[in-house]
Amino acid sequence: MMGQALKILGWIGIAAWFVVILGFVSGEADEVICNRIEVILSDTVQNRFVTESDIRSLLHSGGMELQGYPIHDINTRKMEGILEDNAYIREAEVCTDITGTLEVRIKQRVPLVRIMPRESRGYYLDTEGKTMPLSEQFTPHILLLSGYLDGVDDQEEQVEEIYRFCSYVSDHPFWSDQIVQIYLNRKGEYELIPRVGAHQILFGDMDEWERKLKNLEMLYEQGFPIYGWNTYGVINLKYTNQVICTKR
Repeated sequence: MMGQALKILGWIGIAAWFVVILGFVSGEADEVICNRIEVILSDTVQNRFVTESDIRSLLHSGGMELQGYPIHDINTRKMEGILEDNAYIREAEVCTDITGTLEVRIKQRVPLVRIMPRESRGYYLDTEGKTMPLSEQFTPHILLLSGYLDGVDDQEEQVEEIYRFCSYVSDHPFWSDQIVQIYLNRKGEYELIPRVGAHQILFGDMDEWERKLKNLEMLYEQGFPIYGWNTYGVINLKYTNQVICTKR
């Protein structure tokens, strides 16, 4: 019995010691002043829509008081909200430590295709299917879609099919290099502009686009090595079950 009582007293003593230490650490943390802001931007090799200077300006314009103020008074959730309101930021994570460092981690949105209607300002669709404005400080090398496009607000179905098609092309090991531009003509039919080969690709509408691309891939793999890449001026894929080639 005596041994058990001593064991219980020992555990109580350890628990009390932890409470004292935690209280001490908490008190010390309350006195820590923010002395350094570290901004970490991911994916800067491919995307440079925002810079470290932009992030600091966003926080300043949002009325955030940071350096020189107690760490425990800084509202990190509010900071994340301010940053994520920016059109080019997908995710912001803010954390602090007992050294007085405020760490801001930024993930930028990734553009998939640049859309340039004839009579309105262009925009991007990102890899999540959301629109984002063009940037004055950075232009990524991605697919371009131009031509007779209507506004986004009343053409949700059209934007969705563009998103699905461009996602497939961008992820494909061959098409991601070969297809550089898409044009939508007055008839509402798409034309593909290739990187290699001086031919026009009439794609038609987006019905069964995977099969059309498969037919075109077979032509590239089996036909062009025999007849040459510059033999044909027009490749017509508008009819799902056949490929019509017109010589120059």
